[in-house]
Amino acid sequence: MGLFSTIRQVWKIYPEHIIATAVVLAVAPFGIRAAIKQHYKPWHYRRHYTVVRDDDPYAKVLEEAYKDFVPHKVPRF
Repeated sequence: MGLFSTIRQVWKIYPEHIIATAVVLAVAPFGIRAAIKQHYKPWHYRRHYTVVRDDDPYAKVLEEAYKDFVPHKVPRF
């Protein structure tokens, strides 16, 4: 049994599955490309940051860990 005969049989029973599969296959490359672009954005494009309250016990640990951190200058375009 070939691929197209299987698709033809499935189309007779579940046409919405074939349509949904076609839509997913058509949209997937754009979603994958967007995810890759989002993943490789430089640090200065970040819009979400972690906020830690002073009374959080983890705040002292973070302060100690990042005491020598010197941020890079934002590049000019």
